[in-house]
Amino acid sequence: MADFQAKSNVFLNWFKSQTGATYDSRLQLTDLRDRGAGRGIIATTDIPAETDLFTIPRQSVISVENSDLSKKLPRIFTGLKNLDADGDDGMADGDDDEEDSLIMPDPWLDLIMVMVYEFLQGEDSAWKTYFEVLPDNFDTLMFWSQGELNELQASAVKDKVGKESADEMFKTKVLPVVKAHEDVFYAGGAQKLSDEQIVELAHRMGSIIMAYAFDLENSEEEEDDEQEGWVQDLEGTQAMGMVPMADMLNADAEFNAHLNHGEDSLTMTSLREIKAGEEVLNYYGPLPNCDLLRRYGYTSAKHARYDVVEVPWEIIASTIDKRFTGKKGVLDEEDMEEGFVLERDSGEPDDTGINTYPAKFVAFPEELEEQVCQVTAPALSIDLNRGPNKAQRKQLKSTFFEIMDAVIPARLAQYGTTIEQDEQLLKNTDLEGRHRMAVVVRLAEKKLLKEAKEFIPAQLEKHKPVQEEEEGRSAKRQKR
Repeated sequence: MADFQAKSNVFLNWFKSQTGATYDSRLQLTDLRDRGAGRGIIATTDIPAETDLFTIPRQSVISVENSDLSKKLPRIFTGLKNLDADGDDGMADGDDDEEDSLIMPDPWLDLIMVMVYEFLQGEDSAWKTYFEVLPDNFDTLMFWSQGELNELQASAVKDKVGKESADEMFKTKVLPVVKAHEDVFYAGGAQKLSDEQIVELAHRMGSIIMAYAFDLENSEEEEDDEQEGWVQDLEGTQAMGMVPMADMLNADAEFNAHLNHGEDSLTMTSLREIKAGEEVLNYYGPLPNCDLLRRYGYTSAKHARYDVVEVPWEIIASTIDKRFTGKKGVLDEEDMEEGFVLERDSGEPDDTGINTYPAKFVAFPEELEEQVCQVTAPALSIDLNRGPNKAQRKQLKSTFFEIMDAVIPARLAQYGTTIEQDEQLLKNTDLEGRHRMAVVVRLAEKKLLKEAKEFIPAQLEKHKPVQEEEEGRSAKRQKR
């Protein structure tokens, strides 16, 4: 623990020494491992809203622009994923689909190359002190054993880990570049790594980037995008960087600080008053717990409002088959969506980072209903091309909700435990770490499925077929 805090103190002094950096004296960089949060920043006294908490000069950010690697080997950053170690296009004709299937866009690879290079520079890197407070171990799904992954049960996130594709990318895109330019990567007589060690290092740097990197927009771009709200999606961004001190903040669905991008610096600003002893929190966006776990290696009760669950088309198609005893309509397989995501209507945090909008399941995806209707309409003798009449539209709606009423229990049955069993497991204080997080994720999905199931009866009543409505009215008249 003393060594942990000592490294934090050294890093803080290094940060303050950066030209143009500022750091509010009311902040404390501290050990929050007892909360399962690693390092974090707390307020030692009350801090008013709209206070500049700290400022990071852009030249202190680890990025392609700031690293000497971009000057020594500029050509590896001009479409890196399509270049081999010699700068040639290494993809054979017809391999485009394989390349597109890799999980990281160019900015991820670019920053991974920079991080590998800077790490290997050791004492010669301007960011050596910073690297010493970055993690060695991760709880992201990439590092889970198969047994640990199995605790996620039927969660679709198990299929989105991407370890194999990341391995392939590092072996074919990072490793060849390092080996072809050892004079650059091992400057100063540094000990060379084996192929396996290079790939392992790339995995570590990639995981650090996944968990800590920021989208680096310039001030003009940020101004143009300001109306888009709080959402910040690093997957697909055009420029990324490691931002010292900003990445020491933990994040949650309710937060009290925001990183503002200026021309020469980035400034973390308080959104509301931060009380003494309160942690300073950033925001990763409206992510469900399954994505928090996949990207960052943790779960959060406050992110439960954003939880999602995927329903495979296979279950829906099977339910339709049973209902219509093989009279299912014909749908072009190329147009068939393989799965659909159910989610709540959650709104966005307000200007102070607080969620005031009640999260609630209010609808199934339109694409799901459309696909079900396309399949069931022929079996119901309804021609969608001619346009269904009012009675037929009600029949399609009613049929859709009847099918979903049977689909959801079938989806729930794919999990190995019930909601009640998972809730009981979470009451066990001995349930720790990855097992606990896996239970949180799978329970969240089951709860959302339950909410969707409870939503259906009112919809069935609302969309009764015309004949049932008439029978209901007739019964009421007879009672009178």
